[in-house]
Amino acid sequence: MTEHCRVDYDADGIAWLTLDVAGAATNTVHMAVLAELAELLDDIAAWSGLRGVVLRSAKPAGFVAGASNDELAAMGDLERVASLIDLGQAVTSRLYGLKVPTVAAIHGHCLGSGLELALGCRYRVADQGATTSLGLPDVRLGLHPCYGATARLPSVVGSWRALELMTSGRSLDAAAAKQLGLIDAAVPAESLADTALDFIARDPGRHRPRIWSQLVRLAPARWVTYRYLDAQLQRQARPENFPATYAILRLWRRAAGRRLRERFRAERESLLELIRKPSALNLVRTYLLQDRLRREARELDVAVPQVVHVIGCGAIGAGLAAVLAAHGRQVTVHEEDPAALDGLHRRAGTIFQQRLADAALVEEARGRLHVASAADTIAEADVVIEAIDEDAEAKRVLYAALEEVLAPDAVIATTSTTLMIDDLASAMRNPERLTGFHCFHPVERMTMVEVVSGAGTAEAALARTQALAAAMDKLALRVRSAPGFIINRLKLPYMLKAAEIYERARREVIDGAALDFGMPIGPLEMADALGLDVCVAMAEALGRTVPDKLRELVDAGHTGMASGKGFHDWKHGRRVTASVPPGGEQEFPSLARKLVNPIVEEAARCSEEGLVADDDMVDVAALFGAGFPAYTGGPLTLRREWGMDTLLYTPRKRRNTL
Repeated sequence: MTEHCRVDYDADGIAWLTLDVAGAATNTVHMAVLAELAELLDDIAAWSGLRGVVLRSAKPAGFVAGASNDELAAMGDLERVASLIDLGQAVTSRLYGLKVPTVAAIHGHCLGSGLELALGCRYRVADQGATTSLGLPDVRLGLHPCYGATARLPSVVGSWRALELMTSGRSLDAAAAKQLGLIDAAVPAESLADTALDFIARDPGRHRPRIWSQLVRLAPARWVTYRYLDAQLQRQARPENFPATYAILRLWRRAAGRRLRERFRAERESLLELIRKPSALNLVRTYLLQDRLRREARELDVAVPQVVHVIGCGAIGAGLAAVLAAHGRQVTVHEEDPAALDGLHRRAGTIFQQRLADAALVEEARGRLHVASAADTIAEADVVIEAIDEDAEAKRVLYAALEEVLAPDAVIATTSTTLMIDDLASAMRNPERLTGFHCFHPVERMTMVEVVSGAGTAEAALARTQALAAAMDKLALRVRSAPGFIINRLKLPYMLKAAEIYERARREVIDGAALDFGMPIGPLEMADALGLDVCVAMAEALGRTVPDKLRELVDAGHTGMASGKGFHDWKHGRRVTASVPPGGEQEFPSLARKLVNPIVEEAARCSEEGLVADDDMVDVAALFGAGFPAYTGGPLTLRREWGMDTLLYTPRKRRNTL
């Protein structure tokens, strides 16, 4: 008796093998699913009337989304992983070795191990609809394919394209996959079954790439290709940042010219070697932490707010209004400055075009965004987001007016970055409805929102605010109201330490050390972009010492990007970049330690103060809010697993050797 898969035989000799993982809205691959597939494939192979096999999904969401989170969480168990690889390779090989035509009928997502199963089939046909997505995103989790895709994919699309797909982790729609040769046909959803049967009837033979694209597998060309790709990667990042990318290149260099069975064995050994590295497991952990936040938001027993009123159309308010409308909310905006309203419409138009490719969807989003007076429709709002200037008294006056017209269960959310929730709620009749909704600029690009609670904030208000953030496709992190909340507290020491050690001749070395460590932006550039005057205000609000050089620049009117001069020089909003002086790269590891240590220390203080639910959420704040590199697992993981008495990392080699 199978639980997750079933097979139905029709009168024409076709076995319809259906994936339908029990108790889940989406198919994922785990040990039990593979075991059932292995059992059913044995039964199918033994059926005397067999003419063909169609592998399909019963889930409306798609074919297979990839490995299950339970399997990802167990990646540190090498014996379990080895057994999983062996079973997965056996299943795809059994499918590949069937004597009759086999077709994967794909709709929706076909990712990771799902695409590996599809590659085991002789043919692949896919729904040409917008929801179809095919790819191998394993590299983004610090892993690489392990059910045979590294061996089979080059034979389908060619080595160069296979390497690009595996090392980038990008996904393709059906049209792009067809052009690449990854699938054999892209058809309307209603034609999938008939198209699969047509391929079984015609059996035209497996797709093969052109001969010239296979020549790169030969030893001399493979060596040249490897050296070229490796050199490019070395210029971008160290192996700790992207361990799976380096592993894929090494695997291809060593095994691409071998027999299929040997390539399978090399793939297995490569992944087991990869997951022995803390950086790879930390990338998996980072993904699971992100999934935890999304899952917690999905499981809230609360209605997602549909009608939102935004007061204030500055950078944050305008961004919020546009993103909310793009994600299906009915949004009204109150702003008295005509220039700000003009900026809102320009900003919204750009965001809609970027997020909604279809012209009809763009027009629908425009129709959901309205400008209104403070009294218009505000009584209908589920949530009112206040995004006015940081003036505590003005906010209190506004909240008093809002309470006169809002429904009793409507939430008031403030985007304040420095003011405490309890202080702002002190004059409210219903202080339990006030929450913080701390977004970061630019709203449309930043991943995280801090959902801030005061001592009296009601759980219902927090849940509705959290659900609203999730509806915007943001990671909603609950934070206790405290000066700086948590993300700014983690960012500020990074910038202040850089300001403390700043020298004009070494500014590129300072930022370069942070970038080499894996931070997305150097601390001096971050401070310039934020505004040095803002950095001073934040430091004073948090009771931190302002470095002399930082105050000196602000007193001189050099506030960073906005003024054209700060720690760096700026022109037309772009940093005027100087080269790292000779020998400067040798300072990277020691400088990185000086810059990272304050973040780690601040993370420990945030943990002690209980600003978030647990230490994992401190790491989440650093990873997704402050840009701490994912391969470390976050500052507390770095402190716990790597120790702070040794170098954080070894200097990056300019050339990687086998």
